[in-house]
Amino acid sequence: MARTTVGATDDSRDTPGTVGHVGVTWAYGVNVLDLEPHGPLPPEIYWRRRGLALGITVVVIGIVVAAVVALVHGSAGANTSNAAAKPAASPAPQGAPPAPKPEAKTPVVPSAGQGSASAETPTAAVQPPPVLKEGDDCPDSTLAVKGLTNQPQYVIGDQPKFTMVVTNIGLVACKRDVGAAVLAAYVYSLDNKRLWSNLDCAPSNETLVKTFAPGEQVTTAVTWTGMGSAPGCPLPRPQIGPGTYNLVVQLGNLRSAPVPFILSAPPPPGSAPMGGAPPGPAPAGVPPQGAPSPGAPAGAPAPPGVPPMAPPPGAVPPPMGG
Repeated sequence: MARTTVGATDDSRDTPGTVGHVGVTWAYGVNVLDLEPHGPLPPEIYWRRRGLALGITVVVIGIVVAAVVALVHGSAGANTSNAAAKPAASPAPQGAPPAPKPEAKTPVVPSAGQGSASAETPTAAVQPPPVLKEGDDCPDSTLAVKGLTNQPQYVIGDQPKFTMVVTNIGLVACKRDVGAAVLAAYVYSLDNKRLWSNLDCAPSNETLVKTFAPGEQVTTAVTWTGMGSAPGCPLPRPQIGPGTYNLVVQLGNLRSAPVPFILSAPPPPGSAPMGGAPPGPAPAGVPPQGAPSPGAPAGAPAPPGVPPMAPPPGAVPPPMGG
């Protein structure tokens, strides 16, 4: 290897086995590895470019290597989890005979009759309800309750009468307690707000065990004063105002359908009652309707717009002109 320094002549360039110019050179036969930058720009710029390119190359190689490593580790982890999920097969004990091979069985196709019979057979037997015997306690399914009002509309100040009806709708005679302790009437507003019950201010422990024949009814009547109430009957009790309300009857857990009724405000004092009233007797000195005015001759026609007065009983009508 020959090394030249600055100041070498042009005759020493490109000689076999030796390459010489300004800078450092290495000669490997005729192949030369030149690391010195050449160009119109300063050498520092070329070195910076080479460093930048080298750094980018290193970063790209690092990213590729990291991606490959992550992919390999992911595949290895998936294989490990799958292997852990599968239980290891227990080794067969030494000397144990081999497991017999399962015999191939030919499926048996049932006939049409057998198939229909098996399809109709339920998988689980349905337990029928217990048979009610005569004299047993009436279950709720054999009773019906309802409420009745003695009229559809009332005026504030009236005392509506409500009737509670319990009916045996079953086919067998049975017994049930329908006493005042368990049978109650309720008044609700249309928004289902409880306003009154006959048990609030008059609680009772009365029991009345009644034997109901099929279709038989038991009725109980209660009177409402029109005042509101609550359990325990706290005072003062409010007056229920005009509106539409519902009557509900309850026996234990059985509730009737709501029965609507109207509560109206009373008419103002001095007004005629609803439907009109017959006219009273005329005051003294005032002729009845249809009579001629005082001083008019007998037989004179009634004033215009006033119907003629009927003759008194037994009177002979005047002769008609003619």
